[in-house]
Amino acid sequence: MNFVTQDPGGRYRRRAEEGRRRLVLFLLAAGILSSLSYWRGAENVRSTESAHQQQSVRLQEEREGLEQTITSLRSELQSTQVRYQQLEEKYKQDVPAGALKQLTELVKKQLDSGINAERLSSAINSARPPKNCSAPAVKRFVIKTPVYSGPHGSVSFANGMITVTGQGEPAVGSTGTPEAWYDPGKPLSISFIQTGGKETVKTGLLPVHHSMIIANKEYRFTVAAGERSFISVTSDSCDYP
Repeated sequence: MNFVTQDPGGRYRRRAEEGRRRLVLFLLAAGILSSLSYWRGAENVRSTESAHQQQSVRLQEEREGLEQTITSLRSELQSTQVRYQQLEEKYKQDVPAGALKQLTELVKKQLDSGINAERLSSAINSARPPKNCSAPAVKRFVIKTPVYSGPHGSVSFANGMITVTGQGEPAVGSTGTPEAWYDPGKPLSISFIQTGGKETVKTGLLPVHHSMIIANKEYRFTVAAGERSFISVTSDSCDYP
């Protein structure tokens, strides 16, 4: 007790040194913690940057893959379009259309009905372009309907050898009442009657086309709508065959 009482300065020095040691330890611990925090933060940054770089590389690879796929699809589309055009052209060349289609269907129908192919081929080969054709003659007549069956209901051609007549559906007025004249927008029947009574009837919408062979002449007819109530018939004749 006497020593402590006699040496108060030493006690203060020891307390001061202890305080300095604690301060040094605190600063050292703080420095270590700061270093650890900095290192961990840097590691996190590096890890994040690495992840971003990897993701960027992966996205770039996916983009390149998509671009290659798009390029491939475009190439396939162009090839498909070219192929389609080729097939379309081939279809147009191989499949008949228009008049050729009608003739093809007619030939098939004749063959199916039992006509010999050689006979049909001979008939086709014997066909020739029209020659020595007469000037067209135009005549008209009043078409008959269930409402009207008066005069002027026929016309004659080829010096009376062929008579053309017909029957149609009556037009309907605004009140719904049938009129005396025919309706040119509805199907009608046109009869071609030869001397001796042979009759050919063509049914359908106007215009109606028909041809007849009598002796060495082919008579061709076009039947079309004329003025109200009337039918117009245009006819000419050519040498046959």
